Amino acid sequence: MNETIGIADAKARLSELIDRVEAGETVIIARNGLPVAEVRPVRHVSPEDAVKKIRAIAKRVSKRNLGKASWPPKDRSIRDIAHEGHRF
Repeated sequence: MNETIGIADAKARLSELIDRVEAGETVIIARNGLPVAEVRPVRHVSPEDAVKKIRAIAKRVSKRNLGKASWPPKDRSIRDIAHEGHRF
């Protein structure tokens, strides 16, 4: 069940709304009667599934770029690419 609720009510009842969202509901938050946000349950994706999806995307991209350099580069991991430029 979707419910539309005003911002002031949402602030006052945040814990209750989060409990309902955890139970599977979606809550629409409105300002001056107009919807501005949707609070819904987060889909959890396992790390293994995320890696499979990334590899599938990379495969599709490399097929489109036939004759060009493949991606991801064979000498670099996806993790290295994601952290490129980060200081640790």
